[in-house]
Amino acid sequence: MSLCQSIDTLAMAFLDDELVVEERRELELHLLTCATCRHHVDSERAELQLVRKALVAPPASDLLKARLAGVLDREDRDAARAGRRRSLAFVGQWLLPGAATLVAAAAILMFVMVRPPDPAAVGSVTQDAVRQQTRSMPLEVQGASTGPWLREHFAPVEPPQFTEPGIDLVGARLTSVAGHEAALLKYRVSIGTNQFTLTAVLIDGMRRDGLSGGQAIKVGDRTLHVHNANGTPAITYVDEHGMGYTFAAERLSPQELLELVVSSDLIGRAQQGR
Repeated sequence: MSLCQSIDTLAMAFLDDELVVEERRELELHLLTCATCRHHVDSERAELQLVRKALVAPPASDLLKARLAGVLDREDRDAARAGRRRSLAFVGQWLLPGAATLVAAAAILMFVMVRPPDPAAVGSVTQDAVRQQTRSMPLEVQGASTGPWLREHFAPVEPPQFTEPGIDLVGARLTSVAGHEAALLKYRVSIGTNQFTLTAVLIDGMRRDGLSGGQAIKVGDRTLHVHNANGTPAITYVDEHGMGYTFAAERLSPQELLELVVSSDLIGRAQQGR
């Protein structure tokens, strides 16, 4: 069968680039000398271009673009809310009962992680306090004796308490943070088969702004600060007696750590004095 007799099949394969090199070269040479086949291929090419042009979607109107942007924005907000709900569920069993705590937890969800804490804004006192948790020094007291020992050897202050199961005070030791007398408290947090350490550093003689910086979060009439200390989340707070608190846990996000701190008796106890 000659090329002219097969031009219908060959033209489409030629335009779709489906011919092998030898077949394509042979057809191209034939088209140079055969006006009828060349006209047929040109007609097929023109029709193919029309079909492809017809299949191109028309440009979207500004109204359609605005509607699509609105839908995508709503999906992003829904995804963010779902992520926050998952984070809340992670430490939800620790939240103390009562409307005040629930309102506080709901309030902080609106702020934490919207604007991540700036590592450059972390003060030297906070940095030093967070570094304490990486030092493998032995505890000076352990278990139920920690509270009385703390009052006798450090200051008349009670260690923060978490009444929900799974958070136990392991012990404490004295230390120094940026020239201030301090005490490091370690808590063991158990979630199923997973365990990690929560550290609280109590710093005596702090100014009200001594642990400021990071992201300020209002809980009732108290202000806590969320920090990022070289990748480790930290929560700081100074009470009206000049006692500073720095909480840190590498296994928690800033939001989860803040929810955990709010679930302690620290804020409510501060209303009545230490």
